[in-house]
Parts: sequence; C-alpha cells; structure tokens
Amino acid sequence: MRKFFLAMFVLWCAVSAKEIKIGFVDANRIIDEYQATAAATAEFNEFVQQYRDSAAVLKRRIEDLKTELEAQRLLLSEEARLRKIDEIEGMTGSYNQFLQTIFGASGRVEQKNDELMAPLLQKINGAITKIAEQEGFQILLELSEGVYYAASDLDVTDLVVNELNLEYGPVALPGGEVKKGIVVFPFREENPEAISAGLGQTCQNELYRTIRAFSGRYNIVDKTTINMEIVKRGLGVNVIDDNQAFEIGTSLLCDYIVTGRVSKVSTRVEYTIMLKNVKERTEIARATSSVTEEIRLYEALNNDLRSLLDKIQQ
Repeated sequence: MRKFFLAMFVLWCAVSAKEIKIGFVDANRIIDEYQATAAATAEFNEFVQQYRDSAAVLKRRIEDLKTELEAQRLLLSEEARLRKIDEIEGMTGSYNQFLQTIFGASGRVEQKNDELMAPLLQKINGAITKIAEQEGFQILLELSEGVYYAASDLDVTDLVVNELNLEYGPVALPGGEVKKGIVVFPFREENPEAISAGLGQTCQNELYRTIRAFSGRYNIVDKTTINMEIVKRGLGVNVIDDNQAFEIGTSLLCDYIVTGRVSKVSTRVEYTIMLKNVKERTEIARATSSVTEEIRLYEALNNDLRSLLDKIQQ
C-alpha cells in the first residue's frame, strides 16, 4: 500500500529575463498526512487480509494431505498412494496459481491498490498545482529525487497537506484551543532477537507514519528531535525509564508521550504500546498485541495507536 510515487511537477516555466522560483514537496509526508490515505489503507488492508486468510486455508489443507499421506503410507495400496500424491500436487498447483492471481504482478492486490490510489493521487496532483500557482512557483521538485538541500521557506509540503485536508474540516482546533504536543519514543527491545532486528526503531518509525495523520489535532515532535534528545542525555532505547521519558517529554513541551516495549521469538513479535500524560505523569491507556509476521506489524501498530488516541477524546 505504500508504493506511492509523485513525479516531478513542472507547472510552468516561462523562461525569460525574470528569475525562476523553484519549490519543493515531500511526497512521503503528503501521503502520510493526507487524511484520506488512512481510510484507503484500512480498506486495502481488509481486502488483502481476506485473501491471506484464504491462502492460509489452502496451505493448511495441503499440509494436512501431506501428513495423511505420511501417516497412511504403509497402509495404502500403490494406486491409492498415487491418487493421494496427485491430489496433493493438484492442490499445490491451485495454491500457487491462487497466489499468482492475487498477489502476483498485475494481480488483484495490485489492481486494488491502483483503484484506491488513483483518485487520491489525482487530488494530490491538483493540490500541488494549486499551491504552486498561489505561491508563485514555476517549478516544484520532490525532495527525495536527489535534492540534497532545500531551504524551509521553499518547502510547501505543509500548504499542500492543509489544502488536501480542508475537506475534513479546519486545520486549527475550534475555539482557538491550543493543539496538544505529542512525541513517540523508540520502543524498548526486550530480548536479543528484538535488538538484532532493530524492532524498537521500527516500531517508532511505523507509529510516526500513523500519527502524522493527526497533525491537525496535535503538535507532533518529529522523530529526529526525540532521538537526538535521547542521545544528548546519554541514554539508549533500552535504558529509558518512565521518569526519564516524562522529563524528556516535559523539556520538549509535550502533553503526551507514546512509549512501548517489544520482543521477538522466531517469527512472533509481541509489543505493548502506552499513551501517557506528561503533566500528571500517569498512564492513560495501553494495548498489547502479537503478530506472527512482521509485515502485519504496521497494521497492528496503526490500529492500536488510533485506539489509544481515541481515549484522549473521550
């Protein structure tokens, strides 16, 4: 779902005596913070999960047939044994064809992704064009396309995101209410496998993808700032206790912090995510989840963080 691309947008280039004004956009941030993306992602994940479940049923049936063949090998006649082998091979062929049809190139999953993303990309392109024209840019470049430096006043990403999210209501909170500050810490890695896989940082990265969609509600302290603050204090992700986390949250003028811990045993990843109130130094809520595939980690973290943030609004 995250294979999104924004091309370089050359809006107009009236090359004459006047200076050309060049600006920049961050495509990843636009995708992450455009609120429509969250709904599209949820629909896509549900679509994919249905086919994953079907694939799991087919695979389990094949494994059961293999187990039956092995258990009955001495009891079956040669003819019966060959029929059983043919059945296994036929079902294996069907399983492989199913995977290709659903998950292969130009398969149903890819088609669904294109179906969901096409209208969003059209809106994004329109918003970029509108902002470029309003701000007087002749050329807008994508920051990931070999741009090594861009002055902040030439980055119009925030303007594009705000333009896109107008359909979801005003960016500012009603009544002049000040947005609350929030920061996401790297998760504490509980065992050697989690450390080896770098899951503490992975969880932080994935949660920042999710929380950017809430930029209209919260002032989000960026990931680089929190990680630099941890290093500056001579701390590591596995040695930050609650008091230190609250102190860092206070120094960064945050109202809430998100912390967690994660462990890994073979293919199973288990984590606990916690939302805490900095001023009161209390835990608001927590969620614990377990996934058997790292590919599902983002989906689980996304759902849990959204559930925790809902607690603040209740």
